[in-house]
Amino acid sequence: MTGAGQNAERERAGRLMRFLVVGGSFSLGYSIVTALLVGKAGAPPFITSVVLYLICIPAAFAVQKRFTFRLAQAWRYGFLVYAATQVICLALVAAVTTRFVTQNVAIDTLIFLVTAGTAAVLSYVANALFAFKPPE
Repeated sequence: MTGAGQNAERERAGRLMRFLVVGGSFSLGYSIVTALLVGKAGAPPFITSVVLYLICIPAAFAVQKRFTFRLAQAWRYGFLVYAATQVICLALVAAVTTRFVTQNVAIDTLIFLVTAGTAAVLSYVANALFAFKPPE
């Protein structure tokens, strides 16, 4: 592989790692804040979860655009693609985890990992191809 090819490969791998760090950080922050508001402040779980998730989407989009994909400007409809991707992935995870939970911790952990991993890969591919493609 040539130097340019190796550099491109390193950049793709770095971009994927940055994507996972940003997504993981937002997921962790969202989870902690939601748990605190629901558990300690008595906020209603569903509404709290939805509102916080919706707050996270534009913030995560901004960080993914600048840090992960290193773009000054995303595609014109990039935010809409990003938001739709996040909602679709959330729906996928919710649908699978609510229908296939077994109450067996080992099996459920595997189900959650496979589902979350699949959603992350789908999100990355959709966003790399559409939401964060360089402006034309």
